[in-house]
Amino acid sequence: MKELSGQVAVITGGSSGIGLGIARNLAKEGVKLVLAGMNLEKAQAVASSLEETGAEAIGVACDVTRREELEKLADVAFDAYGRVDILINNAGVGNVGSLHELKEDDWDWVINVNLKSIYLSCSVFIKRFLDFNESALIINTGSETCFGLNGRALGSMFPYVASKHGMLGLSEMIKRDYEEFGIRVSVLCPGPVATEIWNAERSRQVEYGSANDSNPKHGEILHYLGMDPDDVGRMTVDGIKDGDYYIITHENIGDLIEKRHSEAMAAVGKTKEWHRRNSVG
Repeated sequence: MKELSGQVAVITGGSSGIGLGIARNLAKEGVKLVLAGMNLEKAQAVASSLEETGAEAIGVACDVTRREELEKLADVAFDAYGRVDILINNAGVGNVGSLHELKEDDWDWVINVNLKSIYLSCSVFIKRFLDFNESALIINTGSETCFGLNGRALGSMFPYVASKHGMLGLSEMIKRDYEEFGIRVSVLCPGPVATEIWNAERSRQVEYGSANDSNPKHGEILHYLGMDPDDVGRMTVDGIKDGDYYIITHENIGDLIEKRHSEAMAAVGKTKEWHRRNSVG
Protein backbone atom coordinates (compact mmCIF):
# COMPACT_ATOMS: atom_id res chain seq x y z
CA MET A 1 0.00 0.00 0.00
CA LYS A 2 1.20 3.48 -0.88
CA GLU A 3 2.37 5.86 1.86
CA LEU A 4 0.33 9.09 1.81
CA SER A 5 1.86 11.13 4.64
CA GLY A 6 2.96 14.58 3.52
CA GLN A 7 0.94 14.56 0.31
CA VAL A 8 -1.49 17.37 -0.55
CA ALA A 9 -5.13 16.80 -1.49
CA VAL A 10 -7.65 19.27 -2.90
CA ILE A 11 -11.26 18.19 -2.38
CA THR A 12 -14.22 19.96 -3.95
CA GLY A 13 -17.41 19.47 -1.99
CA GLY A 14 -14.99 18.87 0.87
CA SER A 15 -16.89 20.51 3.71
CA SER A 16 -19.68 17.92 4.01
CA GLY A 17 -20.83 14.45 3.08
CA ILE A 18 -18.54 12.16 1.12
CA GLY A 19 -15.93 14.88 0.65
CA LEU A 20 -15.66 15.42 4.38
CA GLY A 21 -15.57 11.67 5.00
CA ILE A 22 -12.62 11.40 2.63
CA ALA A 23 -10.95 14.44 4.19
CA ARG A 24 -11.17 13.01 7.70
CA ASN A 25 -9.59 9.75 6.60
CA LEU A 26 -6.87 11.42 4.55
CA ALA A 27 -6.07 13.61 7.57
CA LYS A 28 -5.44 10.45 9.61
CA GLU A 29 -2.85 9.48 7.00
CA GLY A 30 -1.02 12.79 7.37
CA VAL A 31 -2.30 14.32 4.12
CA LYS A 32 -2.48 18.12 3.93
CA LEU A 33 -5.91 19.31 2.83
CA VAL A 34 -7.53 22.09 0.83
CA LEU A 35 -11.30 21.84 1.25
CA ALA A 36 -13.51 23.69 -1.21
CA GLY A 37 -17.19 24.41 -0.67
CA MET A 38 -19.82 26.92 -1.69
CA ASN A 39 -19.89 28.51 1.79
CA LEU A 40 -16.58 30.00 2.98
CA GLU A 41 -17.46 30.07 6.67
CA LYS A 42 -18.48 26.41 6.62
CA ALA A 43 -15.35 25.36 4.71
CA GLN A 44 -13.13 27.27 7.13
CA ALA A 45 -14.95 25.85 10.16
CA VAL A 46 -14.48 22.30 8.89
CA ALA A 47 -10.80 22.99 8.19
CA SER A 48 -10.40 24.35 11.73
CA SER A 49 -12.05 21.26 13.22
CA LEU A 50 -9.60 19.05 11.32
CA GLU A 51 -6.67 21.18 12.48
CA GLU A 52 -7.76 20.52 16.05
CA THR A 53 -7.03 16.83 15.40
CA GLY A 54 -3.51 17.67 14.22
CA ALA A 55 -4.19 17.95 10.50
CA GLU A 56 -3.11 20.73 8.16
CA ALA A 57 -6.18 22.07 6.38
CA ILE A 58 -7.39 25.15 4.51
CA GLY A 59 -11.02 26.00 3.80
CA VAL A 60 -11.80 27.81 0.52
CA ALA A 61 -15.00 29.04 -1.11
CA CYS A 62 -15.34 27.81 -4.69
CA ASP A 63 -18.14 27.62 -7.22
CA VAL A 64 -16.91 24.67 -9.30
CA THR A 65 -18.92 25.78 -12.34
CA ARG A 66 -16.65 28.81 -12.75
CA ARG A 67 -13.15 28.39 -14.19
CA GLU A 68 -11.85 31.55 -12.52
CA GLU A 69 -12.79 30.23 -9.08
CA LEU A 70 -11.09 26.90 -9.78
CA GLU A 71 -7.98 28.79 -10.86
CA LYS A 72 -8.07 30.61 -7.51
CA LEU A 73 -8.50 27.27 -5.72
CA ALA A 74 -5.41 25.94 -7.49
CA ASP A 75 -3.52 29.13 -6.58
CA VAL A 76 -4.38 28.68 -2.90
CA ALA A 77 -3.22 25.07 -2.90
CA PHE A 78 0.04 25.62 -4.78
CA ASP A 79 0.85 28.83 -2.90
CA ALA A 80 0.28 27.17 0.48
CA TYR A 81 1.91 23.79 -0.12
CA GLY A 82 3.88 24.09 -3.35
CA ARG A 83 2.23 21.06 -4.91
CA VAL A 84 -0.96 19.02 -5.27
CA ASP A 85 -0.76 15.22 -5.27
CA ILE A 86 -4.45 14.31 -5.16
CA LEU A 87 -7.37 16.16 -6.77
CA ILE A 88 -10.77 14.90 -5.68
CA ASN A 89 -13.66 16.21 -7.78
CA ASN A 90 -16.48 15.46 -5.40
CA ALA A 91 -18.87 18.42 -5.59
CA GLY A 92 -22.28 17.23 -6.69
CA VAL A 93 -25.99 18.01 -6.68
CA GLY A 94 -29.16 16.26 -7.69
CA ASN A 95 -32.87 16.80 -8.12
CA VAL A 96 -35.88 14.59 -8.63
CA GLY A 97 -38.67 14.80 -11.18
CA SER A 98 -40.17 13.60 -14.41
CA LEU A 99 -38.32 14.32 -17.64
CA HIS A 100 -41.30 15.96 -19.34
CA GLU A 101 -41.64 18.40 -16.43
CA LEU A 102 -37.93 19.11 -16.02
CA LYS A 103 -36.99 22.76 -16.49
CA GLU A 104 -33.93 23.72 -18.51
CA ASP A 105 -32.47 25.52 -15.48
CA ASP A 106 -32.69 22.26 -13.51
CA TRP A 107 -30.85 20.38 -16.24
CA ASP A 108 -28.15 23.04 -16.60
CA TRP A 109 -27.60 23.25 -12.85
CA VAL A 110 -27.03 19.52 -12.31
CA ILE A 111 -25.01 18.97 -15.48
CA ASN A 112 -22.77 21.97 -14.84
CA VAL A 113 -22.09 21.15 -11.19
CA ASN A 114 -21.67 17.39 -11.68
CA LEU A 115 -20.02 17.15 -15.10
CA LYS A 116 -18.85 20.47 -16.54
CA SER A 117 -17.08 21.18 -13.24
CA ILE A 118 -14.95 18.05 -13.65
CA TYR A 119 -13.87 19.18 -17.11
CA LEU A 120 -13.04 22.62 -15.73
CA SER A 121 -11.26 21.35 -12.62
CA CYS A 122 -9.22 18.76 -14.48
CA SER A 123 -8.22 21.20 -17.21
CA VAL A 124 -7.06 23.73 -14.58
CA PHE A 125 -5.11 21.26 -12.46
CA ILE A 126 -3.75 19.02 -15.25
CA LYS A 127 -2.13 22.05 -16.87
CA ARG A 128 -0.32 22.73 -13.62
CA PHE A 129 0.65 19.10 -13.16
CA LEU A 130 2.20 19.15 -16.64
CA ASP A 131 3.88 22.52 -16.10
CA PHE A 132 5.44 21.29 -12.84
CA ASN A 133 6.18 17.84 -14.35
CA GLU A 134 4.39 16.30 -11.35
CA SER A 135 2.67 12.95 -11.06
CA ALA A 136 -0.78 13.16 -9.51
CA LEU A 137 -3.99 11.28 -8.84
CA ILE A 138 -7.42 12.55 -9.87
CA ILE A 139 -10.48 11.01 -8.22
CA ASN A 140 -13.86 11.76 -9.77
CA THR A 141 -16.90 10.94 -7.68
CA GLY A 142 -19.49 9.08 -9.70
CA SER A 143 -22.33 6.91 -8.50
CA GLU A 144 -23.86 3.49 -8.83
CA THR A 145 -25.81 5.13 -11.66
CA CYS A 146 -22.60 5.12 -13.74
CA PHE A 147 -23.49 1.48 -14.39
CA GLY A 148 -27.26 1.20 -14.11
CA LEU A 149 -30.39 1.97 -12.14
CA ASN A 150 -31.73 0.47 -8.96
CA GLY A 151 -35.29 0.95 -7.69
CA ARG A 152 -37.37 4.11 -7.52
CA ALA A 153 -37.03 4.78 -3.78
CA LEU A 154 -35.10 8.02 -4.38
CA GLY A 155 -37.17 9.08 -7.38
CA SER A 156 -36.20 9.76 -11.00
CA MET A 157 -33.02 11.81 -11.35
CA PHE A 158 -32.61 12.36 -15.10
CA PRO A 159 -29.87 15.02 -15.20
CA TYR A 160 -28.03 13.37 -12.28
CA VAL A 161 -27.84 10.00 -14.04
CA ALA A 162 -26.82 11.65 -17.31
CA SER A 163 -24.07 13.59 -15.53
CA LYS A 164 -22.66 10.47 -13.88
CA HIS A 165 -22.59 8.55 -17.16
CA GLY A 166 -20.77 11.50 -18.73
CA MET A 167 -18.34 11.67 -15.81
CA LEU A 168 -17.39 8.03 -16.35
CA GLY A 169 -16.63 8.63 -20.03
CA LEU A 170 -14.66 11.78 -19.25
CA SER A 171 -12.63 9.89 -16.62
CA GLU A 172 -11.80 7.13 -19.07
CA MET A 173 -10.55 9.67 -21.61
CA ILE A 174 -8.38 11.41 -19.01
CA LYS A 175 -6.96 8.04 -17.95
CA ARG A 176 -6.14 7.10 -21.54
CA ASP A 177 -4.57 10.40 -22.57
CA TYR A 178 -2.69 11.47 -19.44
CA GLU A 179 -1.55 8.26 -17.74
CA GLU A 180 1.72 8.39 -19.71
CA PHE A 181 2.46 11.72 -18.01
CA GLY A 182 2.08 10.21 -14.55
CA ILE A 183 -1.47 11.49 -14.03
CA ARG A 184 -3.63 8.65 -12.77
CA VAL A 185 -7.40 8.58 -12.45
CA SER A 186 -9.76 6.77 -10.09
CA VAL A 187 -13.54 6.72 -10.21
CA LEU A 188 -15.39 6.55 -6.89
CA CYS A 189 -18.78 4.91 -7.41
CA PRO A 190 -20.88 4.89 -4.24
CA GLY A 191 -24.39 3.63 -3.77
CA PRO A 192 -26.68 5.53 -1.37
CA VAL A 193 -24.71 7.52 1.23
CA ALA A 194 -26.20 9.42 4.17
CA THR A 195 -25.35 12.93 2.98
CA GLU A 196 -27.27 16.17 2.46
CA ILE A 197 -27.25 15.97 -1.35
CA TRP A 198 -31.02 15.51 -1.18
CA ASN A 199 -31.22 19.18 -0.09
CA ALA A 200 -28.66 20.59 -2.54
CA GLU A 201 -31.33 22.98 -3.84
CA ARG A 202 -30.71 25.22 -0.84
CA SER A 203 -27.36 26.36 -2.32
CA ARG A 204 -28.38 26.53 -5.98
CA GLN A 205 -26.62 29.37 -7.78
CA VAL A 206 -28.91 32.20 -8.79
CA GLU A 207 -28.23 31.78 -12.52
CA TYR A 208 -29.90 28.36 -12.35
CA GLY A 209 -33.09 29.55 -10.66
CA SER A 210 -34.08 30.23 -7.09
CA ALA A 211 -32.74 28.28 -4.12
CA ASN A 212 -35.32 26.07 -2.42
CA ASP A 213 -35.60 23.46 0.30
CA SER A 214 -36.14 19.97 -1.06
CA ASN A 215 -38.62 17.35 0.08
CA PRO A 216 -37.42 16.15 3.53
CA LYS A 217 -38.82 12.69 2.80
CA HIS A 218 -35.99 12.20 0.30
CA GLY A 219 -33.53 12.98 3.07
CA GLU A 220 -35.19 10.49 5.42
CA ILE A 221 -34.96 7.75 2.78
CA LEU A 222 -31.35 8.55 1.95
CA HIS A 223 -30.29 8.55 5.58
CA TYR A 224 -32.16 5.30 6.18
CA LEU A 225 -30.61 3.56 3.16
CA GLY A 226 -27.28 5.31 3.11
CA MET A 227 -23.77 4.29 4.11
CA ASP A 228 -21.86 6.42 6.62
CA PRO A 229 -19.74 8.96 4.68
CA ASP A 230 -16.77 8.15 6.91
CA ASP A 231 -16.94 4.53 5.74
CA VAL A 232 -16.90 5.77 2.14
CA GLY A 233 -13.89 7.86 3.11
CA ARG A 234 -12.07 4.84 4.54
CA MET A 235 -12.77 2.79 1.43
CA THR A 236 -11.57 5.65 -0.76
CA VAL A 237 -8.28 5.94 1.12
CA ASP A 238 -7.77 2.19 0.81
CA GLY A 239 -8.43 2.49 -2.93
CA ILE A 240 -5.91 5.33 -3.22
CA LYS A 241 -3.27 3.27 -1.47
CA ASP A 242 -3.96 0.24 -3.66
CA GLY A 243 -3.96 2.24 -6.91
CA ASP A 244 -7.51 1.19 -7.82
CA TYR A 245 -9.25 2.65 -10.87
CA TYR A 246 -12.76 1.78 -9.66
CA ILE A 247 -13.56 2.36 -5.99
CA ILE A 248 -16.96 0.75 -5.44
CA THR A 249 -18.64 0.99 -2.05
CA HIS A 250 -21.72 -1.24 -2.31
CA GLU A 251 -21.80 -4.90 -3.30
CA ASN A 252 -25.08 -4.60 -5.20
CA ILE A 253 -23.40 -2.36 -7.78
CA GLY A 254 -21.95 -5.61 -9.10
CA ASP A 255 -25.47 -6.63 -10.12
CA LEU A 256 -25.85 -3.43 -12.17
CA ILE A 257 -22.49 -4.01 -13.87
CA GLU A 258 -23.32 -7.64 -14.63
CA LYS A 259 -26.76 -6.75 -16.04
CA ARG A 260 -25.35 -4.11 -18.36
CA HIS A 261 -22.53 -6.41 -19.50
CA SER A 262 -24.84 -9.34 -20.19
CA GLU A 263 -27.30 -7.17 -22.16
CA ALA A 264 -24.49 -5.67 -24.24
CA MET A 265 -22.93 -9.08 -24.94
CA ALA A 266 -26.32 -10.45 -25.98
CA ALA A 267 -26.56 -7.61 -28.50
CA VAL A 268 -23.07 -8.44 -29.77
CA GLY A 269 -24.21 -12.03 -30.24
CA LYS A 270 -27.08 -10.83 -32.41
CA THR A 271 -24.67 -8.68 -34.41
CA LYS A 272 -22.41 -11.66 -35.07
CA GLU A 273 -25.41 -13.68 -36.20
CA TRP A 274 -26.57 -10.88 -38.52
CA HIS A 275 -23.15 -10.73 -40.20
CA ARG A 276 -23.08 -14.52 -40.52
CA ARG A 277 -26.48 -14.54 -42.25
CA ASN A 278 -25.70 -11.62 -44.49
CA SER A 279 -22.10 -12.35 -45.41
CA VAL A 280 -21.29 -12.56 -49.10
CA GLY A 281 -19.08 -15.26 -50.53
